[in-house]
Amino acid sequence: MRQRLCTIFAGFLLLAPAAWAAVNGTGNTTSESSFLLDTFNTAHVTDQVNTFQTELKARMQGGAYLFDQTYSAALSSPTVQTAITQAKNVLTSHGAVSFTGPTLLSNNRSTTTTNSTVQNGTTEGTPTVIVSTFIGPITITVGNFGTCTAYTDSGPQGRPVPTGCTGGTATPFKVVPGGQDTDTFVIQPVTVNQTVTTTNTTLTSQVYEIDGFTNATPPPTPAPPSLILMLAGLGAAGLFAVRRRLRRVV
Repeated sequence: MRQRLCTIFAGFLLLAPAAWAAVNGTGNTTSESSFLLDTFNTAHVTDQVNTFQTELKARMQGGAYLFDQTYSAALSSPTVQTAITQAKNVLTSHGAVSFTGPTLLSNNRSTTTTNSTVQNGTTEGTPTVIVSTFIGPITITVGNFGTCTAYTDSGPQGRPVPTGCTGGTATPFKVVPGGQDTDTFVIQPVTVNQTVTTTNTTLTSQVYEIDGFTNATPPPTPAPPSLILMLAGLGAAGLFAVRRRLRRVV
């Protein structure tokens, strides 16, 4: 559609040059100018994409890692579940008869945001035609200004002054002293329909470990340091309360 509009305007300007030769001995001329005025009708869409990276490690307790692979999938995926079986088979080949895990060692999340714009076509509006008369000496810019995003009526005789233009071929034209130019300015409004998509991609990175043991019953999993500290704090608080009660009795 836009190419058709540009072709029409270009042909119009070729048939009626920016400044025609004087039609009489007084230097009277005509000039014609035009531009496409773009406005944007934007629809905003937000997408959430979740991705995963899982590192699976396996070793005999306290030893070197015998299996260490990273997968672009979550722990629950068939790919990682198959890898868990493979890791246990490796440990079994090194004497393991029991296992603990997969145990989560680390869990990190990061989010990146990208934007993409897709145009979905254009809609033409009703052209605006402005005719102005200029008495020389004066210089005006005439011709095809291309595609513009805005304009003002700040030119001489209220002539449009387009801004944000691209693809234009307009050139300056001098009206001779005592001459007269009748300028016809055509503004073709065009609405550009577009969709702006914001994509938030969240990557969850996790590391899991499987431990193998040579005895049938694996040792109990050590309590996390945070749990030990909490229990120690509760014990200290209880002891302090008992001491205060004994002092009151005495």
